[in-house]
Amino acid sequence: MQDYTGKVVAITGAAHGIGAELARRFGAAGADLALADVDGATLATVAGDLADAGVEVSCVALDVRDAVAMDGFAASTFDTYGGVDLFFNNAGVISAGTVWEAPISDFRWTVDVNLFGLLNGIRAFVPRMIAQNTECHIVDTASIAGLLVVENSPAYVASKFGALSLTEVLDLQLQQIGSKVVAHAVCPAVVQTDLDQCNSYRRPDEYDPSDPYYASEDYQKRWAVVKGSLPYGLPVAEAVEIIIAGVEADQFMILTHPVYNPAIGGRVASLLTGAHPALVQR
Repeated sequence: MQDYTGKVVAITGAAHGIGAELARRFGAAGADLALADVDGATLATVAGDLADAGVEVSCVALDVRDAVAMDGFAASTFDTYGGVDLFFNNAGVISAGTVWEAPISDFRWTVDVNLFGLLNGIRAFVPRMIAQNTECHIVDTASIAGLLVVENSPAYVASKFGALSLTEVLDLQLQQIGSKVVAHAVCPAVVQTDLDQCNSYRRPDEYDPSDPYYASEDYQKRWAVVKGSLPYGLPVAEAVEIIIAGVEADQFMILTHPVYNPAIGGRVASLLTGAHPALVQR
């Protein structure tokens, strides 16, 4: 990892998992940090630990779906530090269910966070990053589920396909205008995070845990796949090493699990032949 002394790194979804580990790594490498997360209490703990270690850090609790709050986060980051060298547009959630049975609120929430939250981050940070006219990076967290279909999580897959394609278009448009801002898309498979706890941060007006569907055999089976896979995922520290190395090597798409590369190639081949989707072999 390079020396980031004097650099500024902003991260959403910074209280948990990949976001928190990114904060620790860049803080240890000398960067000043601006952190955001919907879980304000845990974020404050992460920021406090970093500050105790001598890292210059600011933090704000926000929901990435709130465009005004996201713009305020970007504005305060630029006001505080004078610019941003890396912005990790990282916050994300997951849901599970059958397309025609899962509550529509699950679809809205998942797509709103994973796609529109990403868009809010782009619209808040990128114009300011373009205007500063220095070499800098925006790193969007998509997923391998933006390349391969995960049958248990339709809203998640749809949102991550959207996140990846949005980032591809962003990078092309930045190239078109000759900007010094470079976009990257991170496409991890399963990582050992607490992503299965994301329902606990949903607003009461948009999530009813007593909905009969959540007690159904269909939901329980599909959510068990999500929850059961996390302990067997790639350790967060290893995933973050790959992500940072990919950004430093100027990779656009950063894949953390090469074991799935044959499946990605198989999907491309099936698209060209018109074959129906097939389950990914795990």
